[in-house]
Amino acid sequence: MKQLNVDVAVIGGGTAGLGAYRAAKAQGASVVMIEGGPYGTTCARVGCMPSKLLIAAAESVHQIEKAPAFGVHPQGEIKINGREVMDRVKRERDRFVGFVLEGVDEIPVEDKVSGYAKFVDNNTLVVDDHTQVNAARIVIATGSRPAYPAVWNELGDRLIINDDVFDWDDLPESVAVFGPGVIGLELGQSLHRLGVDVKVFGLGGQVGPITDPEVMAYANKAFQEEFYLDADVKVETMRRIVDDQGNETDKVEIQFINHDGELETFIVDYVLAATGRRPNVDKLAIENTSLELDERGVPTADYYTLQTSVESIFIAGDASNQIPLLHEAADQGRIAGDNAGRFPDIRAGFAAHQSQRYSQIHKSRW
Repeated sequence: MKQLNVDVAVIGGGTAGLGAYRAAKAQGASVVMIEGGPYGTTCARVGCMPSKLLIAAAESVHQIEKAPAFGVHPQGEIKINGREVMDRVKRERDRFVGFVLEGVDEIPVEDKVSGYAKFVDNNTLVVDDHTQVNAARIVIATGSRPAYPAVWNELGDRLIINDDVFDWDDLPESVAVFGPGVIGLELGQSLHRLGVDVKVFGLGGQVGPITDPEVMAYANKAFQEEFYLDADVKVETMRRIVDDQGNETDKVEIQFINHDGELETFIVDYVLAATGRRPNVDKLAIENTSLELDERGVPTADYYTLQTSVESIFIAGDASNQIPLLHEAADQGRIAGDNAGRFPDIRAGFAAHQSQRYSQIHKSRW
């Protein structure tokens, strides 16, 4: 097995990982970045950037529909070409990802290790079965992934997450969105405005990250005026439809109690799970370290320095279970990487202070 001895090992090559790598390198440290999947960022590939492209297309339709109120009357029927919409989204998405990868290509080959890392102890990592990394300090920047009830896997390829939306070649006819959080609302509203039959469902009555009851009630009313939203739905059944020969079709049947208290059936092409995300720390063999974990199994960290209970280990970005936003991940990555590089002379960072202020705002049930 290959042996590497470095000052800093960064686990993850996304927004936080790239920021941590560059910050640690700027301190003159020897650094390796370990990545098992594609390099780049969640935001550029499947997050905020492609979603905003979809929103822009939807907003164009919305503005045309509102134009007559201003005395502007577009001629003829509004026609939405789903293939053209998705083609533009994917082309621009790929361009954004290309910019990120250009930066990755500038990183020396010897500083990049391909594979999935696991802890052997507080200062040792094994990457797949080919490399052992002995690091004085380690930054965990492994990001997060969508979370949903395991039973939904029975829906097969009719169950999708937001990542899958941006691989569509065309817009579907109907989608059920579970999770009226930020992701569910923006995708649900966009698809609705682009002509897709959409219903958005949730549990517990929470709408978005809103905490004020009056504001949430107003938001709930405003969204319901545009598309079907039930933030506290009672679903009776949800199943993949089979044909007369017992073969699975490409449709899902959802039976739920509607706003009138009646049983309603909604047949959809896809069920979009937007029910939250979970930090990617459960496959790092953290049990081999002495890290203190929170109730979700995520290493606890100082909000200002991103230092964990083990002074040589830092955590940043979505993996830290704080605010899952691009700029927060980038700032946290820089803070964690800078502190790992300059250790033991660690310093507080502004972004972590902001995380402490707003972390509770962004924790909501779907």
